[in-house]
Amino acid sequence: MRRWLRRGLVTVAVLAGLVLAALGASAVLDRPARVMMVSSTVDAPKAEVWAVLTDFDDYDQWNPVITSAAGEPEVGAELDLELTLPGHEPEELDAEVLIARPERKLRWQDRLVLPGVRDWEYEFVLQPLEPGRVVVVQLLRSEGLLAPFTDEEAGREALALIGEALVERLGATG
Repeated sequence: MRRWLRRGLVTVAVLAGLVLAALGASAVLDRPARVMMVSSTVDAPKAEVWAVLTDFDDYDQWNPVITSAAGEPEVGAELDLELTLPGHEPEELDAEVLIARPERKLRWQDRLVLPGVRDWEYEFVLQPLEPGRVVVVQLLRSEGLLAPFTDEEAGREALALIGEALVERLGATG
């Protein structure tokens, strides 16, 4: 009986070690990963586009995916977000702003439990085409052990919905 118990404990310890090693490798290598990208052309000046994208208090007025947002667009700031991917239940996220370059780029990250389990990074980049016209590139990256289970179709659809709503919002306000 003792031998069986000892083997069981050794097996559990080995499996726990393998899981921790996999988590560590996933966190360090950012693998596996899924990346979704959508771009939208907006007929508005960069400053107006930036103002809408960083006015988190108004997300509930126009954004069909990020239906609630609070925080500041500053590196290191915490964002409280409510995200509803198409076909999924709403999910509350506690994200951290990783990059904030006014009128250029904003990136935040949400982690599930520990680095390497499921990390989501959302980024938008403003690329000027001509005065009063901007391409908004949105990128959603899912990394970690759970990344292969990411619903990429819902992610791309969500990004497209945000892009369409942004164009509509700026058309209505611009």
